Formats: sequence, structure tokens, C-alpha cells
Amino acid sequence: MTIHLLPGKGYDGNMFLVEGSDPILVDTGTGQHYPAILKSILDLVPMQKLKTIVLTHRHYDHVGGASALMKRLGAKVYIHELDAKVVMNGDSWGTMSSMFDQTIDAIEVTPIKAGQIFSTGEHRLKVLHTPGHSAGSICLYDETTKDLISGDTVFNGGVGRWDLPSGNYEALVMSIRGLRELRVNSLHPGHGPCGIGDGNEQILEALSYLGES
Repeated sequence: MTIHLLPGKGYDGNMFLVEGSDPILVDTGTGQHYPAILKSILDLVPMQKLKTIVLTHRHYDHVGGASALMKRLGAKVYIHELDAKVVMNGDSWGTMSSMFDQTIDAIEVTPIKAGQIFSTGEHRLKVLHTPGHSAGSICLYDETTKDLISGDTVFNGGVGRWDLPSGNYEALVMSIRGLRELRVNSLHPGHGPCGIGDGNEQILEALSYLGES
């Protein structure tokens, strides 16, 4: 599977474009660098092909750009049902846009659940509910290629914060323990570098970081 990293600028989280006949964009950054992000996307796929945006969780550095991109691309935006309400309401506290001294537009989203499949035509990404960083945090897992797009649940040797609204340490530990049971070839996180070829090692390192096993 070809997963293109679109590194953000400033406070943007990582964004990923998964290629296929029906490509998928995962996360959208803050929206503060929208022209550059849109150009990066259109350098990879024609505008008329990209109709699906999946958000890994509710936070502004991952969802702030969704409103502008969905309108420009004519795409639908998906997010886990437990994070959907604050995004639909443009809740500055729930999305943490206030932490960045910003407001956020209300975004029309379609709620999703664990187990749902997003297909690019050639590849199937399974939704894994991994709460802890936020109540509705998800990862996307390709059971064929063993690629994991992990949002802010787990990074390359670290984890996302659990002290923000709806975060929970115990839930995060359980989520990462669940990921440990997968075979993960490459890890594509919401911040920092990707772990190419050593995804399981990065997950174990994240548990160690939490003082768990």
C-alpha cells in the first residue's frame, strides 16, 4: 500500500494520503496552511477522485482543516461517534482549538464505529477504536500490508497526551496493549517520524514509556 506522508507546518499534525482508485485522506491539520496542504494533495491525486476524509480524533491540529478541504474537494468527513459531537458543534474546548488561541468552524461529519472498513479500491483500512488520547481516537489498520495509521494513540516510541478533555490514562494503556496483539509492519503516527518496518517495536516502546508492559 502506498501511504504518502504530508507533513504539517507549524502546529499541524501529520496527514496521510492513501492511494487507490478511491484515495483516502487521513487528518487535515489545523487549516492554517490550507493552500500548501491542498497543493500537496493535488500533486498526488486529481481533485475529483478524493472524496473521503477520515479524522483520527477530535483535536484542532488534526481536524481544523477539514471544513475548507471538504468544501473544496466535495468530500465526506468521517470521525468516531464519540468524538463527532464536539466537531459538529465547533466546540473550541472539546476540540482544543482554544489551546491554540483559535476558533473552529462547525464541521459536518459522518460518525463511524470500530470495525468499519474504508476501501481505496485496492486496500482495506479497518477502524480500530483506541480511546485514551480522546474518547473517540481511532487507528486505521490494513490487515494485508500490516500498516497502521495511528493518529495520536501511539507515536514512534511515544504516546499522545491523556490529560486533555475526554483523555484517560487507563484507556490509553489498554488501547496500546490491544495494538500490541497486531502484527504491525509500519507505523504512521499523527506526529513525528514514521516507523517503517518496525511498527511492533515502536508499540512496545510506547508501553515502556507509559511504565507498562
